[in-house]
Amino acid sequence: MNVIVIPPLAVSRLSNTEMHDWLDTVVDANALCDRVTAAAPGDAITYFVGMLARDRDRLASRLSPEQRIELDATADYAWRLADAGWAHLAQRRVGPECFAYLVIVRPRPRQQRSRVAAPPACLRLREAA
Repeated sequence: MNVIVIPPLAVSRLSNTEMHDWLDTVVDANALCDRVTAAAPGDAITYFVGMLARDRDRLASRLSPEQRIELDATADYAWRLADAGWAHLAQRRVGPECFAYLVIVRPRPRQQRSRVAAPPACLRLREAA
């Protein structure tokens, strides 16, 4: 299991971009799909650092419209993974008004291993087909 340990003093010194790089955050729904497919049960994948509810909101977001749309797609995909039983969603506080949002990969139950070989298709992969 990959666990992220974040020293409190280090967080205050990092810019938002540096924090994303430091936490190895996925950049979009396709990257999240790839990471979940390759991950072992118990692996934690960071899919966003910030305040998810605020940054998904059209009026309150500090992100550009393109970044906000991509975040929306990635967060929706993370929710679909959890809904399909592929992952748990969690968050970890990393600083004031800043959280790391995690997808924690679940083991597949034996009766479902042969039936469901891969996580739900990514949004972009469906659009391309």
